[in-house]
Amino acid sequence: MSEQPQQPSGPSQPPYGQPTGPQGYGPRGYGQQEHGQQEYGQQEYGQQRYGQPQQQPYGGPQPYGRPLSVQDERTWGLVGHLSWLAASIVGLPFVGPLVVFLVFKDRSRFVREHAAESLNMNISLIAYSFALSIAFTIIGIVTLGVGFLLFYLLFLPALAALVFSILGAIAASQGRAYRYPLIFRLVR
Repeated sequence: MSEQPQQPSGPSQPPYGQPTGPQGYGPRGYGQQEHGQQEYGQQEYGQQRYGQPQQQPYGGPQPYGRPLSVQDERTWGLVGHLSWLAASIVGLPFVGPLVVFLVFKDRSRFVREHAAESLNMNISLIAYSFALSIAFTIIGIVTLGVGFLLFYLLFLPALAALVFSILGAIAASQGRAYRYPLIFRLVR
């Protein structure tokens, strides 16, 4: 008479290679997703889904306020890119993106990254304009005043910033990341 091996009591394990549920027991149930799949309408940016609360590891600081919805994140990302235009009326173009960055930096990683990118663009624009002004002044002095006509070219960096910020606003409204070219990334 042969003895059969005893089965361990408890949940049964599925055959090797079949998907399991969250604790490794039983087949994957309704609503669970395979690795790499996304729910309809959910977009990922890195590992964090937009509109979902951010989880800080090891009990770190939690985001302030209510998390933003996907549409709110896109809207504030767009505002982060274009707010420098309104702030440049008072002569401080970096204030608009700075306000958006400070208000939403703990509530949404998406808005934080778009506002930081726009803020970095404005800091770079100020640095480039200052450097060009010094260079044009030196050229103007050396050429006995003829080089001062180069000051009319100072609108070119601002025009490029306008074009790139519109492209950034379009990318933010579509839920995509955007990186400005040729800028210093001082704020993260």
